[in-house]
Amino acid sequence: MKPKSKASIVFSRINTTQNKIVMKTMLLCLFLSISFAFVSEKTGWLEIDWKMIFIPALLVLQIIIIGTALKNRYKKH
Repeated sequence: MKPKSKASIVFSRINTTQNKIVMKTMLLCLFLSISFAFVSEKTGWLEIDWKMIFIPALLVLQIIIIGTALKNRYKKH
């Protein structure tokens, strides 16, 4: 049997169910931010700085990381 390459080992560690949920959540948040900014820009309702679009996705990532850390810290053994 052939040994696994380093890339496949790293990818198998990253490709877990929890990470898939986090990535889907971040992509959804990013998509909603971009669509809100695009609609606001086209209608003239609100002027959006396009550099600020990534802030909601980063906030979601921080909330997920902090929530996971707290859950692991206070897990009953």
